[in-house]
Amino acid sequence: MPIASFDPLVTGHNSCYMAQAYFPRRALEAILPEHLAIPDDETMAKYYPETELHTDSHPFMLSFCHGSDIHDVYTNMNVPEQEEIMFVFPVIYTHDDGTIHLSSYVPVLYLDSLLGMVGGLYFGLRKEYHPGMQHAEDAANVKCWSIEGILEASFDTQADQDMERLPHFYEQTFSNPFVTVSYPMPLSKMVFYQARVLPSIVRKASEVFYWNYKGETVKNDDRSSSIFSEYSFSMARPMSSKQYFGS
Repeated sequence: MPIASFDPLVTGHNSCYMAQAYFPRRALEAILPEHLAIPDDETMAKYYPETELHTDSHPFMLSFCHGSDIHDVYTNMNVPEQEEIMFVFPVIYTHDDGTIHLSSYVPVLYLDSLLGMVGGLYFGLRKEYHPGMQHAEDAANVKCWSIEGILEASFDTQADQDMERLPHFYEQTFSNPFVTVSYPMPLSKMVFYQARVLPSIVRKASEVFYWNYKGETVKNDDRSSSIFSEYSFSMARPMSSKQYFGS
């Protein structure tokens, strides 16, 4: 049976550390694709009322996940467990008819799974295979990731700091339509998809990280924060803007 547009295409379970940090505004403006822009302060205050805003930088999410029980509904295949690192920016997408939509832009995902990367490319998602990705976890609830020259991150779960739900920044970011631009195969294209998360555990965490991207290095500072979460997730099939928003 065909998969309806917003029905789950992929389901699974993630154990994730998620951080909120800030990316330099001018550098972000320089790398945003056509039709995408940084939301103005009024829009950010409306949809992200608990997020501190700064004139020189824009908030974004870093997500470091171990994925398991990942199932492709369309092919009825299970995907091997994988490490996935994702970066997500709140943006405004301007549709061809002039309407605007708050969205979540994913410039790139890093994976240690070749199968996961190939599946992502098939659907037009911007995934990079990093077989040299290092990750480790110790008994003290500390987990770290490393991609030489690109990224280093370490998180410490605060086991006695359970939270009732995801902080609003993450809830809003996941509820927005996700948007990315595929690699040229043969032509790049902008695709949209809807993600859903259902957390079972949310805890406060502490973070140390840096990320080198497009000539810019972002590090944790006194404005960044992080959490640990266990959640089930689903992802609808990727669509063109006209399929997602209509003509």
